[in-house]
Amino acid sequence: MYPNPYMMNMVPKTGLLTRSIAALKSIKWGTLLEGTQKTLGVINQAIPVVYQIKPIVNNAKTLFRIAGSINDNSTPQEEIIPSPTPTPNVATTNSQSTTPIFYI
Repeated sequence: MYPNPYMMNMVPKTGLLTRSIAALKSIKWGTLLEGTQKTLGVINQAIPVVYQIKPIVNNAKTLFRIAGSINDNSTPQEEIIPSPTPTPNVATTNSQSTTPIFYI
């Protein structure tokens, strides 16, 4: 019914070496190299974009910080003191004419 493991005299044909050789034969090298080339092309395009966007992201963080401080009401408000009313000029109160006054 069950095979006796002590009765087997043959060496197994599938070993580590034969498996790795079969795996190397089954790899399609052209497809692998093509995929690698496409990946490197995308990386070569993405790296400059990252360097260009980095300052924009840093400035956006600063912009949000400034906008938050503008909307913050914890800054002390100065009281507005009304300016005193000017005293009326004696020359203008005595003359009731609407004509201009020329001083020579």
